[in-house]
Amino acid sequence: MTGSREHLHIRITVMLGSTDADRAALEMLGLLTAETPAEILGLFMEDIELLSLADLPVAREYCCLTHVERQLNAADLQRQLRIQARSAEQALAAIAGRIGFSWSFQTVRGSLASLLQNAAEDMDLILLAAARRTLPLPGHFALTSPPRPSRQPVTVIFDGSEVAQRALAVAIRLARAGEPSLNVFLVAANADDFTSLRDQTTELAGPVALRFYELVSPDISEILAAVRSERAGMLVLGMNEPLISSDSVELLRKRLSCPAVLVK
Repeated sequence: MTGSREHLHIRITVMLGSTDADRAALEMLGLLTAETPAEILGLFMEDIELLSLADLPVAREYCCLTHVERQLNAADLQRQLRIQARSAEQALAAIAGRIGFSWSFQTVRGSLASLLQNAAEDMDLILLAAARRTLPLPGHFALTSPPRPSRQPVTVIFDGSEVAQRALAVAIRLARAGEPSLNVFLVAANADDFTSLRDQTTELAGPVALRFYELVSPDISEILAAVRSERAGMLVLGMNEPLISSDSVELLRKRLSCPAVLVK
């Protein structure tokens, strides 16, 4: 995300994966692109772990409409995923058309960690849905109204680094588009550094109301637990090397409680 404001063009990847939370993540595109031209790539992830589980004899599928349970196999799951991928593509097309930006869509198979690492090489922002995973009904992506700002606070992780400063700028934009408040989790190796981090954040935030939290040398598990406790509507954090490690991505996949924007 470099260059002057007039020539800034951001590349956004939206990671989709047949979850109830994907719709909320897609709705955030309107806020992220409100002021800046963007190129949007939708990646629908066919989880290799889920596909492997589908071939186990104990794998069962439960239909919420008919309340019927039956054995699930990989062929059935692949068919459902294709349906979901088409629905996701249609939803992305509708949103991108409404906000007027170019978009593309791909169905990919692999682990979330490898897909994030590959996407990080070419993109400025990665939009990741919350962790809850289901096999939803076709059409659950359908959007009948324009995206609306979340009524829950935007949360950002800030440690003063360059990537954290870029994440803070994105979080401030999201807060201004929705609720004019921002939860800031200050992360430092030493408690003496918090005053400086508060000053940096306050200077950049302008009129946005800030609520500060302090975490000394936390790992990603502690950060996600703290974010969950504050019922965040959106999490923004810098995409550094520790974040996209296999262990960290696995924790994101399991414990993320709201859509997240990963900023390069």
